[in-house]
Amino acid sequence: MAANPNDKTVAELEADWPSWQVWTVPRAVGGPLWCARRWDGTGETLKARSADELVGQLEEAATQ
Repeated sequence: MAANPNDKTVAELEADWPSWQVWTVPRAVGGPLWCARRWDGTGETLKARSADELVGQLEEAATQ
């Protein structure tokens, strides 16, 4: 079984955003979906088309 090439980026995002659980969902078309939710279960689940887009959403959520 091949390693997920996004695992390193997921680990980096979780280190940068320790209050958030980050994961990817593989899709047949369009590449992975990047997701995040707060570990405490509050707020909405964030979904993005790239890790960079997810970071933008995390930054926005941090100001709310």
